[in-house]
Amino acid sequence: MNKTLKIAFFLSFGVLSFSFASDNYNALIWDPKYRGEWYEWWYYKVVVPETNDAFYFCYGIVNPWDTDQSEPASRSYVSVGSFNEFNSFERVFAAKDFTASYGTTFVRIADNVATDKMLKGSVQAPDGGEVSWDLTIEKDWSFNAMGWSMYQDWIYNIYWYPVQAGAWMSGKINYKGRAVRLNRSPAYQDRNWGKSFPRWWAWIVSNNFNDSPQTILVSGGGRPKLFPGFEPIEGLSIGLRHNGREYIFRPTSGHVVKVDVNFGKWEVTASNHNRERIEISAYAPKEKFLLLQFMTPQGAVFNDYEALEGRIHVKLYEGSKIIAELVTDHGGIEYGSFPSKEDGQGDDFAPDFDALFSGNNNLQ
Repeated sequence: MNKTLKIAFFLSFGVLSFSFASDNYNALIWDPKYRGEWYEWWYYKVVVPETNDAFYFCYGIVNPWDTDQSEPASRSYVSVGSFNEFNSFERVFAAKDFTASYGTTFVRIADNVATDKMLKGSVQAPDGGEVSWDLTIEKDWSFNAMGWSMYQDWIYNIYWYPVQAGAWMSGKINYKGRAVRLNRSPAYQDRNWGKSFPRWWAWIVSNNFNDSPQTILVSGGGRPKLFPGFEPIEGLSIGLRHNGREYIFRPTSGHVVKVDVNFGKWEVTASNHNRERIEISAYAPKEKFLLLQFMTPQGAVFNDYEALEGRIHVKLYEGSKIIAELVTDHGGIEYGSFPSKEDGQGDDFAPDFDALFSGNNNLQ
């Protein structure tokens, strides 16, 4: 079901300006005085078109204050996944094994390190194989997906900042004995932080469009809690850089966004106050998706279905005139939600991909 999203009661805030340096939000945000439920993670992904490989890397912390492990969900972790091998692995550490810097991007979890310019780590697979990586990253473009509200830490239960919506990654990945070399492969890095997860989220990104190497699309959002306690809005924020211009569509700026998510297929349309309009259609077959499971600070399981080699088709309009039509087969698309007991799924559920992909499963 299509859903029109407006946030009229926030529009008066939209004219405010803020002097914060946005890249500071790529550093640790947690207030050491806060002892409640909290999480942060640094997420990286890369596509290697020459080999049809795609990988993700994630460095995270849940309840950074809990160095005594008094809460079951408290942990730090490093995870990695291959969308070619269709598997992922995770190393879990105590919260005390996590350190990060304020004001600059530096994360260390035991012997694993990530910054805005490099990431290095290793994870042992259950069969005894090792996955290791030693990579550099070059920033191309960042997008403030949340607008003014990113700077207000009392509004949402989750925050998202694609600080490197477009980037290039170089170096080496050793995936269980198979060496993959990267030479400025299309990459991406974002940040999430907050106190709890939303009811659902979705994500569509690419910086590897056919015949348009400088174009970058980043879109994401979901159904967050506000203030936090109720859920009056849902939708995606969208940023597109094309031919040197930025096109922005954000619910927090009063722009109209419509979202229709069926499993494996995402349809998004949006318009802004400049009479610009965007249509995004994204698709991947079920065999392209990897199931990632995240533990919330409350100890609940959140199921995240992600593909990094999906097909994305974008149409961009100014008024009634189409000014760009863009296609890629190297797009990232994602849908995450809590297991639904109404669907016969509990916290220990095993996903039935065939059922998810059959029929008209409107997910959001």
